[in-house]
Amino acid sequence: MASRSLFSPLLLIAPLALAACTAQDKADNQTVPQATNAAENAAASVNAAAHAAAPAADLARYVGHYPFDKVGDHSWQDDPAVTQAVTAAVGDATVRKWIADGEGPATPIALIDGKVASWTCETHNCGPHQWITLIDPKSGAAEVCYYDEDVAADKVRWFIAGKEETRAGKCPEVNS
Repeated sequence: MASRSLFSPLLLIAPLALAACTAQDKADNQTVPQATNAAENAAASVNAAAHAAAPAADLARYVGHYPFDKVGDHSWQDDPAVTQAVTAAVGDATVRKWIADGEGPATPIALIDGKVASWTCETHNCGPHQWITLIDPKSGAAEVCYYDEDVAADKVRWFIAGKEETRAGKCPEVNS
């Protein structure tokens, strides 16, 4: 009988111990991906910040050319310094896509207040939908003004250093 009384509590304790181990394993398995994601996000933030601060002095070579003109190996639109600067400045994926892929009318790239500026608009919809990208050649930082009349007829969205603000008026234009 003595062995039977010792055996009964073990039968009750074993499933509880097993459940505790399983719960801990699940918690460990969830913690590892969360820690990995946090580390990846931190690395991406550091990488984006480094790219945003990268000098882009050679972007002046595009002045006088259209954004889609090849100057050397790249056009303005596919130049790595431009795409990195725009990615660092603009948090809205839809706006970034318009800037990167927009094939509408454009003016030649110019200098505005020491910044290399590219103005483009949507084909057959220029007045109501346009944007300008200004990149400081010393810091490589971009400022993007984005206007979409369907969203707000009297306001523009400015993207600077990953932040967005709304301002009255329209985007500045590049005079060719």
